[in-house]
Amino acid sequence: MPTRPEFLSFDVGGPDQPASLGALAWAGISGAPTVLAVHGITANAWAWDPVAHHLHGAGRVVALDLRGRGRSFEAPGPFGIRRHADDVADVVDRLGGPVTLVGHSMGAFVVEMTAERHPGLVDDVILVDGGAPLPLPQPPPATDAEIDALLDASLGPAIERLRTVWPDRVTYHAMWAQHPAYVDGIGPDLERNLLADLVEVDGGFRTAVDETAVRVDGRDLLADHEVRTLLDRRPPTTIVRAEFGLFGEPPPLIPDDVRARYAGHRWVEATGLNHYTVITSPEGAALVADTIRSSLVAR
Repeated sequence: MPTRPEFLSFDVGGPDQPASLGALAWAGISGAPTVLAVHGITANAWAWDPVAHHLHGAGRVVALDLRGRGRSFEAPGPFGIRRHADDVADVVDRLGGPVTLVGHSMGAFVVEMTAERHPGLVDDVILVDGGAPLPLPQPPPATDAEIDALLDASLGPAIERLRTVWPDRVTYHAMWAQHPAYVDGIGPDLERNLLADLVEVDGGFRTAVDETAVRVDGRDLLADHEVRTLLDRRPPTTIVRAEFGLFGEPPPLIPDDVRARYAGHRWVEATGLNHYTVITSPEGAALVADTIRSSLVAR
């Protein structure tokens, strides 16, 4: 049976940009390869718990809390995709890489950047509903204010969640239960992981996500050319695409025209799943775990 994860911490960033990052580790069988998983822009390492359970015995799974999230909530900047990628590389080095990197949403861009900047530390890269350039309005946003406005519109309830203090855990759970991505309900495993996102503050609880980190990282995703073209420079890569987007309905986060533009990559269609449930639901976690397992077996 799957075990509860072990809590780890890693010192990263060297003397110039030091930070201590939290991580979760699910043990694999002796000699099994290591999978390093990276979460999305307002998530944390617990998002990977369902996938890790489905991978039980196939490999050791380590999920990192990026700067400004989860147990790395108080880690200082700088933020941004490059800084996260170099932090991931520091962790892989301490784990004794190379490893298979898996990233969801923004985490997909982070693992792409890690592989580009530190290729010797990476066996394979798997992208989960991310890593392809996000659609932009025309004309595209040119100022920080315009980019922030687009980020607010894109993330919607996720941004509002960062600014809210909930009086108790029940209220926080009720917010997620009403989220359009979870119309099919929240099971016990997902409930546990969502509540792990909370930290106690004056007046109640808030989510352990630094809004400054989200905004800096979001600007990279929306306006940094090198970040937006990472997939252009990738060799054939496995990409799991959810059928539905951030609000649990069409269109998908990765539009059909973007999928067609990158037809040379290996696409796995997550039918009936949305951007969140592709890793948090039993069906989505099983699909992503099977995709990771296939990569480990092939290597």
